[in-house]
Amino acid sequence: MMMRVGYANHCTGAIEQAITSHPDIAEAAVVGIPDQLKGHLPFAFVTLAAHHQGHAAVPDDALFKEVQKRVREQIGAIASLGGMIQGKGMIPKTRSGKTLRRVLRELVENATHGETDKEVGVPSTIEDPDTVGVARARVKEYFEGKGKGLHKATEVRAKL
Repeated sequence: MMMRVGYANHCTGAIEQAITSHPDIAEAAVVGIPDQLKGHLPFAFVTLAAHHQGHAAVPDDALFKEVQKRVREQIGAIASLGGMIQGKGMIPKTRSGKTLRRVLRELVENATHGETDKEVGVPSTIEDPDTVGVARARVKEYFEGKGKGLHKATEVRAKL
């Protein structure tokens, strides 16, 4: 039986707080991505602060390294991010303001299996259904671009 360690032992809120302590990040949502060694790795969706320019889903290496460093310093090395997607209007929430992490997790897990167009369950309480389409497009861009081979080995290991 595979134990879930790593980010699952930490509150996603603590990891999100570490990420948003970076001055270029306005908002973050953290979900798990399958990993053989740790069970799951934290994977972040981030909204950049208004003063930061960034149009691609994949953040530049410098920003990712800075965020990774903050997470390690504030949470510990075991909470190292498995990846990060940036964009605006892609973090779905309920009308009461709760982040719909399950929707983001499904999108990422589908992408690790090469199924970026697979439908995900979206609750009727979602504030803006368009955010799911934006998140899907960003996940697709990430996994078909720089992140393409990044999680392929993770997917194969997850099936074992």
